Amino acid sequence: MWGALAAAVVLGSSSAPATQPSRIVFASSRTTVSQLYSVEPSGRGLAQLTFGAGDWLAPLPSPDGRFVAAFRGNELWLMRGDGRDARLLAQAGQAIFDSPSWSRDSRRLAFAKDGAIWTIAAARGPPRQVTHGVGDSEPTFSPDGRSIAFLRPDSYGDGDMLVVRRRGRERVVTHEVSGRPAWSPDGRWIAVIAARSLTIELVRPSSGAHKVVVNDCGCALTGGAWSPDSRRLAYVNGEGIYVVERSGRRWRQRLLAAPPGQGFAWSPRGKAIGFATDSGVEIVSLAGGVRTLVPFRPHEALWGVGWSWAATDLAYQKPEEVLFLVQVSPRELEARVPIQQLSADGDRVAYFLCPHIFGTWRPGEGQPLFPGRTTLLACRPPENEFVNYVSDLALAGDRLAYLTSVAANSVWTRLMLTTFNPCCESEGGTIVENGAHYDWRPALDNVVGAGTTIVYGSRAGLDTSTQGPETIWRLDDYKPVQITSDAEDLQPLAVGEGRIVARRPDGSLELIDLEGGVLRTLDVHALGAVLAGGDLVVHVAGELRDYSASTGELRYVWPLPDVPSLTLDDAARGVVVYTLDGVVHLLRLSSGADVTVPGATAAELTDAGLFCAYRGEDPWPGRIRFVPFDELPL
Repeated sequence: MWGALAAAVVLGSSSAPATQPSRIVFASSRTTVSQLYSVEPSGRGLAQLTFGAGDWLAPLPSPDGRFVAAFRGNELWLMRGDGRDARLLAQAGQAIFDSPSWSRDSRRLAFAKDGAIWTIAAARGPPRQVTHGVGDSEPTFSPDGRSIAFLRPDSYGDGDMLVVRRRGRERVVTHEVSGRPAWSPDGRWIAVIAARSLTIELVRPSSGAHKVVVNDCGCALTGGAWSPDSRRLAYVNGEGIYVVERSGRRWRQRLLAAPPGQGFAWSPRGKAIGFATDSGVEIVSLAGGVRTLVPFRPHEALWGVGWSWAATDLAYQKPEEVLFLVQVSPRELEARVPIQQLSADGDRVAYFLCPHIFGTWRPGEGQPLFPGRTTLLACRPPENEFVNYVSDLALAGDRLAYLTSVAANSVWTRLMLTTFNPCCESEGGTIVENGAHYDWRPALDNVVGAGTTIVYGSRAGLDTSTQGPETIWRLDDYKPVQITSDAEDLQPLAVGEGRIVARRPDGSLELIDLEGGVLRTLDVHALGAVLAGGDLVVHVAGELRDYSASTGELRYVWPLPDVPSLTLDDAARGVVVYTLDGVVHLLRLSSGADVTVPGATAAELTDAGLFCAYRGEDPWPGRIRFVPFDELPL
């Protein structure tokens, strides 16, 4: 549906007054939700056409700029060129809408719906079905508006038939074509793509005579787009935007710009092409040279670019302010929402802000990494009241694992994994999903990670009458691998240097390797445990104990209050982080020196240093501060 829209060129007249302005319309999720925007070719005058819940895609302005057609979900809408007076034109049934086409006088739209071609008046009135074929698609008006060319599935061979309908009569012009047909503004040719050879051919709509102008274009999904003077044809393949120019009886092609990715359109005068990439909305002139009009941040690019004349009676609205979620300095990150969770590994920390919105930050770097949306609107309350927020954040190198849960008749927990590696950054995917009854413990829990290792605990699902024992699983890339059995009933607490600290139901600990082999057993009633190099730090009632991870020797014991509000959080290089009554403490194992971290609400400690979360002041209520290890107050 969207791929074909790249050829939806706006057929403006090149004889307009030299002073008549034009505008480029595009789609973007600059404010997290997908909206439509308009901008002048100079890059000035950025305006927002749609507001609210969003879900807009593929804008197509009328040639005179007075209207914009666009998709919203499975609906086709029409609005004024400034976004006002939006009205629903048609709604798709079982089949998805195909790309619309404007008549040159901007009075009618043609579109494909449910296997038929329809037209609708831009002014008012219901849609009218004009064909009754099976699988009709890709309509395009003739320049005089009296004919419509479209594709229909071929009864033999590859590809589709090119059909022209005029005054109620249909005629098959040629066979075995694909992509969107592009009717030249002078009416002489229809550009199509040969399905077998992937050549661009020009077909006479009256006789069906055709000639090849581009061999092996590699553009089966995008088709071509004519310049307003019919002298040039643009198309896109994996290498970029190509322009084919007529020179006498010959056609010559040249590469004009990098692949647009999100669509392209000719300027109304035919002197430039506007296009969108993941980096922003750009213009390339026929003489060469690319200018960026509107830059995009990651995940802001959406499909759809149109370029038309600008109507003079429109009142454009300023775009909503884009409030980015975080800002950073060398040692501090500030967020527009409170920091919910932290997980540090090495010299980087992962943080969770709101449902499915998290990032990683390395102190000293200019910007944090986000696998998803980066603006404040991304933290709007979820529409589904049954969704529970993220838990068990675990950073391990370039991978971040976490749990989400959804409550319906039971509680379903999902283990999600994303990567921040530039080679394969993703927004994450579900690794495994399991359910549990309301009165059971979560089916998945205790996600822990460090270095290259991520492990988690899993219990039997809803197909059992009672909840089974816990097993430990390891993630090899994206693949879960079971490493302990039901009979062992072990719960993972911490990982480090190829080892896992696991707890039995009676509180005793086992130190196991990544294959599940037992390295050591500690007969204690552990409330918590962490691994840090050669230290195995264990929290028992009223004490903090430091064991040698290699020999099991008890090296240090320090008394602590025996209260439920005490939790063991982290350790590194002989220093332990724990929280008591909401106050973060640092304790040096060798001396017992104990200091508090004023104002900190959570902390993670690595060999690089201390990452602390704080409550800030509006408009930045969330803060993370980094203190290098050598500067810790111990």
